Amino acid sequence: MRHAALLYLVAGLVAGAALVWGQRERLAPAREIPTWEYRALAPQEMGKGRYQQVSWDMVQSLGAQGWELVGVTSWVIRNDEHLGSLDAPPKVVTQNYVAYYFKRQRPMER
Repeated sequence: MRHAALLYLVAGLVAGAALVWGQRERLAPAREIPTWEYRALAPQEMGKGRYQQVSWDMVQSLGAQGWELVGVTSWVIRNDEHLGSLDAPPKVVTQNYVAYYFKRQRPMER
């Protein structure tokens, strides 16, 4: 009985020490490791179900400022039905609006 209590006490102390060690303060990343900032250009909603494409001039402007294009995705896909003649099925027109994602290295603070 006495040995079991001593064993439980030692096991508890070891577990407590492991928990305390695991909760220690983490160091910040080294200054040499670059940090990144991110930006997204997405279509603007102009009204209910109406969107404006991202201007290609905006994409080029960000590129000139040092932003790297890292992704392009379909942001909104819209299907419109246009009625033709009465005996033909309606024509479906799909409009695709694209979003652009950028990153650049954050300037190093001295």
